[in-house]
Amino acid sequence: MEELLRQLTTLVQGLVDDMSVLKQDMQTVKQKLGQLEQRVDKQEEKLRWLKEQMKENTEMIKAIRDNQLEQRSIQDGMRHEIASLRGEMAGIREQMATKEDISLIHQRLDYQLGRIARVEEEMHLLKKVD
Repeated sequence: MEELLRQLTTLVQGLVDDMSVLKQDMQTVKQKLGQLEQRVDKQEEKLRWLKEQMKENTEMIKAIRDNQLEQRSIQDGMRHEIASLRGEMAGIREQMATKEDISLIHQRLDYQLGRIARVEEEMHLLKKVD
């Protein structure tokens, strides 16, 4: 019986030792788990920051794209206006007299003024005769 009691005591002591080791292992696991939780918290914070930054970047890209579309629209309008002005300029050029045309017109005017002067002179002479 005494032998049995010793064996039982030894077994119980072994269990106590094993429990002590298990407690230490559990404490180590808890510490590592705490460290992992801190890392996860840091990663979640970084993820939140990255999401916010991505949202801001997306908004900026949309604003840039909208601005670019607006600028293209303005440029298209300007191109249309320039083409219209070029057409008008071509029409004006066609209607404008060349130097030769102007010279011919001056010659005709001189001829007509000369005729008018002769007619007036003749009328003046005729009036004197009457």
